[in-house]
Amino acid sequence: GWHVCLAGQPPAWWKPGMPPHEMPVDLVEEFTLGGRVPTATMYIDDTVGGGGTHYKATRDQIEGMVTRYKSMVETRPDPKLAWLFEALAAHPVTGQHVVVFGSMEPTAEGVLLAHGAGRVTTVEYNNLTYEHPLLTQIKPEELQQQHQAFDAAVSLSSFDHDGLGRYGDPVDPTGDVKAMATVGKVLKPTGLLYLTVPIGPDVVVWNLHRRYGRARLPLLLQGWDVVDRYGWDADLLEADANWRRSYEPVHVLRRVQKQEL
Repeated sequence: GWHVCLAGQPPAWWKPGMPPHEMPVDLVEEFTLGGRVPTATMYIDDTVGGGGTHYKATRDQIEGMVTRYKSMVETRPDPKLAWLFEALAAHPVTGQHVVVFGSMEPTAEGVLLAHGAGRVTTVEYNNLTYEHPLLTQIKPEELQQQHQAFDAAVSLSSFDHDGLGRYGDPVDPTGDVKAMATVGKVLKPTGLLYLTVPIGPDVVVWNLHRRYGRARLPLLLQGWDVVDRYGWDADLLEADANWRRSYEPVHVLRRVQKQEL
């Protein structure tokens, strides 16, 4: 929706069509959970001035990545991906149709193919062209007809952005929670979600990302059982840390089954 009551005049560099330059005043209460979550500022326009973006990867590039990731399975993964590799070793996706939420380069997709995924469908606001017979790219609105279509889901550092407008997505204080609900609808009931978001003392950095601590992490995970966690250290939920240096362990989650509710 369009929020008229912006507090300050937009700065000189801001142009219509760009993501909102500050948190809409009428939504601050909801974004901060009634003042429980502090705010900070680091503005990024990933819409290219509202013009939209198109990320591309050729079949050769993707196959090169898959080969590299396959060799890491045998040796040692890139430290940034080590926890995801551990999660996929313990909870394999072999032959599965996996949905990836949020992507600007085919890293998650390449890692999944290297771990034997049958096919991968990526859901993204931006335009994507990943040229590979096992990869498909769709827009969020195309998800409606995909009820319980996927065996597994992966979202790496994506849902923490949902609702902040940085990628041209609608501004929505509960965009992240709604994204989790969407995963629940398109995943088979016993399917796993491999999730990373920044973990640490709660903060909403406009419009960079949210960091999840004691206040917001339980909201994000509501309705999901934690099957496993990789790289997890509960002390870091509260340990003072700079939000510019992100700590993103891997949660392996399954929807709470109806009879358990």
